[in-house]
Amino acid sequence: MLRRACGPKESDYGYPTYIYGDEIFTATDLNRRAGQVLDEAKNRPVTITRNDEAFALLPRKDACRMVEAVSSARRMVDLVTVVSTYNRAGAEVPVGQTFEWLDAFDMDELRGLVSEGYGVFHRAADAELSWTDFDAALHEWQESASALRSHALATAFATPFDEVSLTEPVTVECGDDV
Repeated sequence: MLRRACGPKESDYGYPTYIYGDEIFTATDLNRRAGQVLDEAKNRPVTITRNDEAFALLPRKDACRMVEAVSSARRMVDLVTVVSTYNRAGAEVPVGQTFEWLDAFDMDELRGLVSEGYGVFHRAADAELSWTDFDAALHEWQESASALRSHALATAFATPFDEVSLTEPVTVECGDDV
């Protein structure tokens, strides 16, 4: 087992620039001491080297979370890009674009969407929430947009109320055979 002399470096923004710990094992180490290598990998990602190649070994749930984070980051960037590109310019989002539903909102609502989306994104990135919560927040906004664009709902809300009085409840006596 080799040890790196330095740990993760921080970027100018205070985030680690790489995810790996300082534990490096050779492929031979993995073959001879699989239990020890796996125990280390359970606690934090380790690097397995073979010739000039390096492989990451980490728990599957951690890899899954990283993939979810990347996917969610892309959605967040795409959302902000669409809001800033189309809506701020006063143009409609083209039909067929993933975020076409944003056209249902005015600028104040879009600011609220971006603010809420970023808040949930940030909490999911910090593992306070799951990435499913981020997806759910965006889905709720998309459902709200569908409701705003619905002609059936617009008609229902525009129709004057035709109130009908309720009748007095009737008490029914039941016999023994009920």
